[in-house]
Amino acid sequence: MSVLPSMSLFVVLALAACSGEDRTEKGGAPVPPIVNDSSMGLILSWFGPDGTQVASSVADVPVVARAEVRVQDPSIPPEERNPNWVFIANLEKKKGNGNYPVMAILRSKWEHKRRPATTDVDVTPRAEASSSNTAPVIMYATRTCPVCIKARRWLLDSKIPYTEKDVGSDSSAAAELARKGRVQGISTSGVPVFEIGGKLLVGFDKSAILKALTGARPASQQVI
Repeated sequence: MSVLPSMSLFVVLALAACSGEDRTEKGGAPVPPIVNDSSMGLILSWFGPDGTQVASSVADVPVVARAEVRVQDPSIPPEERNPNWVFIANLEKKKGNGNYPVMAILRSKWEHKRRPATTDVDVTPRAEASSSNTAPVIMYATRTCPVCIKARRWLLDSKIPYTEKDVGSDSSAAAELARKGRVQGISTSGVPVFEIGGKLLVGFDKSAILKALTGARPASQQVI
């Protein structure tokens, strides 16, 4: 488990300006990621009979679900994501350049479209906290923590929807974790820390996470 720096450093990091590639198109919509048969590292999710399904390659997406697949790119730092938009790909037919069409749509429109049947959940880190409870797991982590990287990959491989909060760059997330730790009498000086069903789990313990999920999810959604 990695030891966190002081709260003052969190504040400095949160306030520091960052520069990078412009990920916004004209009109305010973010630039969609490139999706093709050789794409690696993307997270593809769709709705099936048992809820949200996740894959890491186009080949793993069932043909019947390819018309509308959400695309998430975990390589984009949380602070560079726009939480108001989601990317939706049509994997049924490629464009002339071999890529699949991907469009950015407002999150509000996407979630409204999915109701009342269900609401989409995130499986990648998100900068905002307003919709964090839609996923069964919240992972408090930092971008460079080696254990966090292992935990993140395990969650994705296990197809467990989760929301990640970066306490290394988000002072509000760090303060939120510290407050929850005080309430539960748990030290939160290291990461990762998981919250499942309102209870904190310190460190990356697969068995403890699965056990907590078994108690937090309906039987039809339990992880086996």
